[in-house]
Amino acid sequence: MNAGAKQTSLAIESVVKAVANWTVDQHAEMNPQLSNRYGSSWRADWIGHTTSQLHLLAQSVSVRSTALFANSVRWALQSFQARGVAEVDLRQNMTCLRDVLAKELPPAVSRTVLEHVDAAIDALEPSKSAADFEMSIDDEGASKEVLQYLEAILEGDRSRAESLILTAHQDGVTVPHLYEHILAPAQARLGWMWHRGEITVADEHFGSAITQTLMAQLRQHFHRSSPKGRTVVATSTPGDLHEIGLRMVADLFEIDGWDVIYLGANTPTNDVIELLERRPPDLVALSVNTALTLRDAGELIEKVRENAKIAKTKILIGGPPLRAVTDLWRELGADGCAQSAVEAVKMGNRLVAA
Repeated sequence: MNAGAKQTSLAIESVVKAVANWTVDQHAEMNPQLSNRYGSSWRADWIGHTTSQLHLLAQSVSVRSTALFANSVRWALQSFQARGVAEVDLRQNMTCLRDVLAKELPPAVSRTVLEHVDAAIDALEPSKSAADFEMSIDDEGASKEVLQYLEAILEGDRSRAESLILTAHQDGVTVPHLYEHILAPAQARLGWMWHRGEITVADEHFGSAITQTLMAQLRQHFHRSSPKGRTVVATSTPGDLHEIGLRMVADLFEIDGWDVIYLGANTPTNDVIELLERRPPDLVALSVNTALTLRDAGELIEKVRENAKIAKTKILIGGPPLRAVTDLWRELGADGCAQSAVEAVKMGNRLVAA
């Protein structure tokens, strides 16, 4: 990671609370109707929204990607619109945020930061559509199997959902195919439906629990390749609580004949480094499920590179932010980036062979 960008990112994080309050104050002056439009909790709600945007801004600055912040703000727009928040209010809020940052940050810092905010303001223009960004899902693109699985989940029919997957496997559909073409797309759609306010958190958690149960059942039927004599450590960044995608990656490496050390979600960086020193692997598979942990991912990679015992370990990274902005992996210092669990195994083999 770039040292200057990282320091600017940390500087933003240090003033989040004050900047969020000043931004909402200015927004209220610009638009006195906010309290009438959004009820008694309007101020706390808008401070919460602005705080979230500032944390995302800090992350985008840390990896020097204006596209990342633009995508994140556009993603928030889609969620807010689904919950009745006016698009014009979001644009006003971002404009006020820009004014506050321009006023309060030192010029040497503000120039870089405002480039990211300007990209976000542009992303909120009415002329922009979801098709301009890679943060949405094609409603017409789901296969019949994905839709059947989702239908069973959303109707609360665990038995039918499990039967669909297990019967397909008994009929010859491989675990990699089930992961890549049914379970992973279904999970992505559940997240997208929650984001648009079409289902509740409970619905999404119910679906995730079914998928995790199915993955555990499918483990009994893995057809493993001959051992490759290679080891992969599969881990995520601190604060990242998602692990289904990482578990899929770990399972497919195991099927491919790798020894897998699976660390799961929310693993402290120092503990990852200690394990890598003790059991040096051929590859680290690092999952980043949210843009809010990108700087942590970069810091983990830096610590690997600075450690003479493990500095040459290949690092493969993946996750939604890296699918949306495809060059982030280079900025973070990884050796490669995979767009799916199946691709992760192919790329992991290529990296280690090279």
